[in-house]
Amino acid sequence: MWLAILLALILLFVYPYVIYPALVYCAVRVRSKTNGQVGQTEICPSVALVICALNEEHVIGQKLANSLALDYPRDKLRIVVVSDGSTDGTVREVRQFTGAGVELIDQPLRRGKIANLNDVLALRDEEILVLSDANVMYRPDALRKLVRHFQNPAVGCVSGRVILTDSAPTLDGPTGDYYSLEWFLQAGASSIYSMAGADGAMYAIRRELFRPCPTDTLIEDLIIPMAVIRQGRRVVHEPEALAWERGPASLGEEFRRKVRIAAGAAQGLRRGNAWPPLSAPLAFWFVFVSHKMLRWLSPVLGLGVVICALAGMEQPAARAILALLAVGIAVALVQVLSGSKNRLVNIPFYFLFGQVAVGWGLLRGIAGQQTVLWAKENR
Repeated sequence: MWLAILLALILLFVYPYVIYPALVYCAVRVRSKTNGQVGQTEICPSVALVICALNEEHVIGQKLANSLALDYPRDKLRIVVVSDGSTDGTVREVRQFTGAGVELIDQPLRRGKIANLNDVLALRDEEILVLSDANVMYRPDALRKLVRHFQNPAVGCVSGRVILTDSAPTLDGPTGDYYSLEWFLQAGASSIYSMAGADGAMYAIRRELFRPCPTDTLIEDLIIPMAVIRQGRRVVHEPEALAWERGPASLGEEFRRKVRIAAGAAQGLRRGNAWPPLSAPLAFWFVFVSHKMLRWLSPVLGLGVVICALAGMEQPAARAILALLAVGIAVALVQVLSGSKNRLVNIPFYFLFGQVAVGWGLLRGIAGQQTVLWAKENR
């Protein structure tokens, strides 16, 4: 009985990181590519590019210049900046672009991103809403790549590919490996049926499918796409819709980001709006459980493996697991002390680092201790 429980916990812990990617690879190889194809006829629906900004004085001018230079018909594109209680020169910078057609919504009090999105998106009349962060620079053809998927009436939301640059040296290699795997899994999920979320820095949604979220929602790029799924539409990945964003400048910043995401997942599961509908296709439930649910639960499963191993210390399997954990911790400590960029050292460190952050985030999300007004990073 002890061995069966241990093996089950190990299988569930390893599954989303090793087995699921292998299954996705096999599924994509044998599955018809119909779901991943887009129409050849170019479409240009009306688009509102909505940018929420908080104290982005140093980057908002570059962002708006980038937005105005996008290869998209100007009569079909409206650029909207929502200043969420900015106390620096953000509003002043944006006003310099209003003559070029940029719309400014100056909220004097900070309320959080989702509160502003609820108010602003509900009043738009454009066909497609594109949500962007202020520090994300789009490739000129990004909007065209995103909107071409909406030729398919089954598609309700499209997520782009945001590449991190200038990350802290300790995180440069591991985050690159992580996002490469994520993009592969997102493309695979799109082919199988649908992604279970979107990249909050760059995604498009049909206006009529947007549903307001509770104003304290922590990760709207999970809850908004899930609402699309609940309405019977798909969320797909577009790898050619490229953008660039500065990566985390420190371990502390990356830790806080992971904590917030995990807390938001716990919040959504607790409230019920992060769950797929029971009527969702089994293919989507497979993606959701494999890519999201078991990853969110991995710190709990990992802790279960350790507790089970400690309880069976007399067994060789238990001692082997504890020895492997000790080696992983030792390698991670070597990385912390040496700052090594060797992948054999970085991967164990980043994995354990992520497990701690996700575990702490789950606790904060369950307890309702994570604020929607997270600390603004100084860049």
